[in-house]
Amino acid sequence: MAEKTILIVDDEKSIRDAVTFYMKREGFGVIPAKDGAEALEIFERSHVDLVILDIMMQGYGGFEVCSAIRDKNSTLPIIMLSAKSDLVDKSLGFKLGADDYITKPFEPAELVMRVNSCLRRSQAFVSEGSSGNGDTGATIVLGDLVIDTRTRQVTAQGKHLDLTAKEYGILLLLAQHPNAVFTRQQILDAVWGYEYYGSAGVVAVFIRKLREKIEANPSKPVHIITEWGVGYRIV
Repeated sequence: MAEKTILIVDDEKSIRDAVTFYMKREGFGVIPAKDGAEALEIFERSHVDLVILDIMMQGYGGFEVCSAIRDKNSTLPIIMLSAKSDLVDKSLGFKLGADDYITKPFEPAELVMRVNSCLRRSQAFVSEGSSGNGDTGATIVLGDLVIDTRTRQVTAQGKHLDLTAKEYGILLLLAQHPNAVFTRQQILDAVWGYEYYGSAGVVAVFIRKLREKIEANPSKPVHIITEWGVGYRIV
């Protein structure tokens, strides 16, 4: 497999250097950036496979950088770093399109596992979309919601939707099993992978984001239905 390149963005040199060391030790290519502005310049001119992004930076903060990247690339895995474990920060990060969130200080081995998990999940979506294994089951239609699993294109109400890798993963999981109820933990295990150590509450954040994109009225969803006390299903 070709070497994966990771963009590491942190204005603290000691952390940037440490993360660079551990990623290189695992065989990854690394491009370090000392701030958000440099990170966006690198993103524009270089190919990267994953971004490790600090939230608290001078100038362009992590949230701004995450949003700017998502405006141009809906599937690039982004892992956010923060010295705070505040739920509001986590919720905002996921809302802006982050795939994972890790609190400083962290164990290098945990960061490596999360990087590998995000990359595997991202590659699985790419492979799934390009496999071209015939037409059977290639398109899923649920009312005005259409999912082309060969190209990973999703439309709702006739409009093309830009979904992140995690959003697409959740949607596909539900859509492949219409009316089946999935718990948050089941969704977490299927989409994030068993190496994810965060709370299953992150699933609710992504469900809300999905509804904002696929539902005509997100407050009264007709596709993704909540089964209170159990989980979610799609109709």
